[in-house]
Amino acid sequence: MRFLPLLFITLFLNFSSALWADDKSDIKEIMKHSIHDVTTLIQDKTITKEVKHQEIEKIITPLFDFALMARLSLGKKQWKKISPQERKAFVTLFSQRIRQSYMSKLDLYTDEVVVIDDPVVVKNRIHLPTHLMRKSEKRDILYKFYKSKRKGWLIYDVDIIGVSIVQTYRSQFAGILKENSFETLMEKLKISDD
Repeated sequence: MRFLPLLFITLFLNFSSALWADDKSDIKEIMKHSIHDVTTLIQDKTITKEVKHQEIEKIITPLFDFALMARLSLGKKQWKKISPQERKAFVTLFSQRIRQSYMSKLDLYTDEVVVIDDPVVVKNRIHLPTHLMRKSEKRDILYKFYKSKRKGWLIYDVDIIGVSIVQTYRSQFAGILKENSFETLMEKLKISDD
């Protein structure tokens, strides 16, 4: 009888490993296609910058959970203090800021090659290491995914050369909120959007 629980645990672990393997390969394929589509758009000289940005946004927006990124960047303590209306307004401004930042970085793209490594399971998350290669230069980018109940795997943070976007914003926002009100933070987000 001792054999049955051991068999069940072994089968469960094997089944879980198979599920993670499927999720990892799905994430890698989705990112591979998305990165290819984005770089193809960037290199297309026949369309305007504005049209490129619109098309790129259509590709990247479904990959990210901007609402979660906003909440994590503001921090749990501050998030609890603000009203539902303030949360919604903050998520909107934060999402715009992230998108603009992403687009401005893409405008600097020249002839770099993106190399996608194998995804890694970290607790109940999946990390996808990628590298931006240009001649002898290599820049590491780590996409961090979590599984949303409704939308599947979404990016909730990105480490660029070892620095987390969420942690960087959290530090900036905490510095502003230490001396100022939430309204001041919102004003600063609006100013940086212009």
